[in-house]
Amino acid sequence: MTKIDLFKQYVVDKTTPIPLYFQFKNILLNMMKNGELQAGDMIPTEFELCDIFGISRTTIRQALTELVNENKFHRVKGRGTFVAQNKINQDFIRKIESYNAEMTRKGYTPTSEVIDLKVIPANTEVSGALRITANTDVISLKRLRYADNQPIVITQTYMPYSFCKHILDHDMGHESLYKILAQNVNTKIYRVVRNIEAVIPTKEDCDLLDITKTTAIQLFHYTGYNKFDTPVEYTISRYRGDKNVFTIEQFHE
Repeated sequence: MTKIDLFKQYVVDKTTPIPLYFQFKNILLNMMKNGELQAGDMIPTEFELCDIFGISRTTIRQALTELVNENKFHRVKGRGTFVAQNKINQDFIRKIESYNAEMTRKGYTPTSEVIDLKVIPANTEVSGALRITANTDVISLKRLRYADNQPIVITQTYMPYSFCKHILDHDMGHESLYKILAQNVNTKIYRVVRNIEAVIPTKEDCDLLDITKTTAIQLFHYTGYNKFDTPVEYTISRYRGDKNVFTIEQFHE
């Protein structure tokens, strides 16, 4: 069965007061729910959809525009309209939670791969973030984090060696960094300051995250502080833009 034939199984009812664009939109959503349309699938052109359903291009476009705005579909200029990849809603911006805990809470299976774990002298950026003297020893932990076996983010974490050296005795491919840090009052994270920006992926980003050079990277710099307001960790995270969406909740004072 061709994709056109698949769509021809559905009809819109022009005798009901339900708007035609809304009926067509729900047809697409139901096809996604039933597995007839999957992430990455290209749907027929607007002209083909007009012919299949006997409705105007304006009606088709209204439904598709809403679905694009809702991140259900995405358009590629010169190619067509595609079912969007599911994105993980990262709401950690407003709460302190480990990656493993957040992914598990959202129904994903988290795993981690340690790329590098070593002790190095802090450069100017790291020493400034951790409020230590340049060239002071820090633990450098680089990991590739997965959700349901898909690479999601590269994290590069720096911690003062002086009171985080016990990290070197743990299996950071299977243990939670925040759980380990929480075992000591001097290293438990109580406050985190995060900055975010969009950047072009590097070759390493493309290789590790399995993305193309046209996929945006959501770059986070964040510093975690203990209850005494002393920096405990400085982390640089590189999230793949096609798999993550970030929620920020604000309140009126």
